[in-house]
Amino acid sequence: MGSARKKHDLDPLPQTPPLPGEPVPLPRGGRAARLARLARIPGAAVAGEALISAHELWRSRRSSNDDGAATAPRRREPAGSVRKNHLAMTAQERRRFIQAVLEIKRRGSYDELVALHVAMNATDFRNKESGVRIGHISPGFLPWHRQFLLEFERELQSVDPTVSVPYWDWTTDQALDSPLWADDFMGGNGRKGDRMVVTGPFAHANGWRINTSVVPQGVPALNGHYSVDDRRFLTRDLGANIDRLPTARELEDTLALKVYDSEPFNHLAGGEAPFHSFRNHLEGYVTFPWEPRTAKLHSRGHRWSGGHMGYIASPNDPLFFLHHCFIDRCWAVWQQRHPHVPHYLPVEETDEVPGLHTPMEPWRTMTPADVVDHTAFYTYDS
Repeated sequence: MGSARKKHDLDPLPQTPPLPGEPVPLPRGGRAARLARLARIPGAAVAGEALISAHELWRSRRSSNDDGAATAPRRREPAGSVRKNHLAMTAQERRRFIQAVLEIKRRGSYDELVALHVAMNATDFRNKESGVRIGHISPGFLPWHRQFLLEFERELQSVDPTVSVPYWDWTTDQALDSPLWADDFMGGNGRKGDRMVVTGPFAHANGWRINTSVVPQGVPALNGHYSVDDRRFLTRDLGANIDRLPTARELEDTLALKVYDSEPFNHLAGGEAPFHSFRNHLEGYVTFPWEPRTAKLHSRGHRWSGGHMGYIASPNDPLFFLHHCFIDRCWAVWQQRHPHVPHYLPVEETDEVPGLHTPMEPWRTMTPADVVDHTAFYTYDS
């Protein structure tokens, strides 16, 4: 690829063809190779320690062969895996989803995912203006979170193969008495004062503990922890930080954009006419002139939910996965509406952002090209 590869220095990994009906295989490198690759990410001296730690936790549960190279377990995707609007789920589907979430929390894999996301988010945020950005403030935002959701879903399916991740369509599902906030699903808003969630399966009194906290180190936050929260209980503050959820019109205007992303491939991309960054408008860093000059779509969903959803450790709230599942669906809808344009840009990686064929850290098992077509893994109900 030329000199543009110097910062990433991502050497290709051997690929193992999947068996019919199997997901893309997950090749692993040896422990030393994985740590070396992560250490080469700019900022690793400060934030990379946490990223390496989360990565090692995540991979330590995988089997290894005699030479230390981890081997991916063969896992089949459940036939006809369909991600539904949570409003379309049956009572049994809701119950099985919640039970699976609680079980992977008990096993520890849920908190490993939270720690991994915190570390990646911190590194990306520290490099907001310049530097390597992989899963946020980057074209990699959508494919990286698609793989993140896949990892989450596969953990759920290790408990119950019938479970898939549901989504929350906040353009229409905005009522505070929505089934989303029911005591048998996400639980309700936080109480006055400390904003503790006191109802539902993720209430502290019902056993849900926050084990991955974020505390800044230094001024400014050298570890990238741009928010502070070290409480052991889940918090929410619905509608307190921003007055409303995104509208259907706001989403439609963004879905009409025909360019996935453009230079400078960061929080400024597509901010001016002709607005060439579907990714950045969906991520929520820029707005159209006729829209409020505040966070929109993805970012607005986080800020409106408040509490942990407004922090760097947002996956501590299981609502995160329903929110991001809808963002993932938005990418799928955009692809369907614009079949003849590139569904990921840039094709060639730059010094700062991943290209179409750049293995996504920290897994290094798939590239954006591998996940552009979500139907290889799951479909949506509509």
